[in-house]
Amino acid sequence: MEISFTKLRLFRECPWKYKLRMVDGRRVALTPAASLGLSLHRALECFHRKEAPAAEYLWECFEGRWLASGYPDEKTRQSWRAKGRRILERYLEDDRERRSVVAAVEREFLYPLGRHEVRGTIDRIDRHPDGRIEVIDYKTFGAGEKLDDNDELQLRFYGLGAFESLALAPSILTLYFVASGRKVSLAHDAGAQESLKSIILESAQRIEAGAFPPDASHCPACDFRTTCAHSSAP
Repeated sequence: MEISFTKLRLFRECPWKYKLRMVDGRRVALTPAASLGLSLHRALECFHRKEAPAAEYLWECFEGRWLASGYPDEKTRQSWRAKGRRILERYLEDDRERRSVVAAVEREFLYPLGRHEVRGTIDRIDRHPDGRIEVIDYKTFGAGEKLDDNDELQLRFYGLGAFESLALAPSILTLYFVASGRKVSLAHDAGAQESLKSIILESAQRIEAGAFPPDASHCPACDFRTTCAHSSAP
């Protein structure tokens, strides 16, 4: 089977939620925050694909890749659109101070792991003047004070993908909280790669075995809390 970080995260959070999403095919409604996040990701990909782009090009990218769905009405849509422009204004200010070179954007990786395949897409890969490689994942919202367990797992998942599939040895793994402009990084630990592979393999084996017990600890924030038969949310 093919394993992405989304599948891994869902299964580790709640195997039953994984079943609802990935096996039963239940959809999650697109929210304004999620829609804006997609628009910003698309705009930044467009912006950094051009060598030494002018600031004005980012606005062209944003307008050209704006996702209009996910908003209840036009007033709300325009309010979030304005929020997106403010976020990108901050991003441009921060980007002027960047000394690294953007080596790749939206770079896909795919590698075999046992009888499975691991796939993902890295938002951005930077090369620093001293030769260090930085793997960057954008996260639209969040304070960016510290990494939680899922954040750290995600960064290490992408770092492993860069190593196994792209022949890169990243030194830095970074979550870039675009709305706040904060970056939180950790050092890539090559010695921990085998343990991460074990986590991925174990999850894949349990998924293949159809082991989907519910985990009620995540019910209050679950997308299916009002419709799931196992929900403990009030």
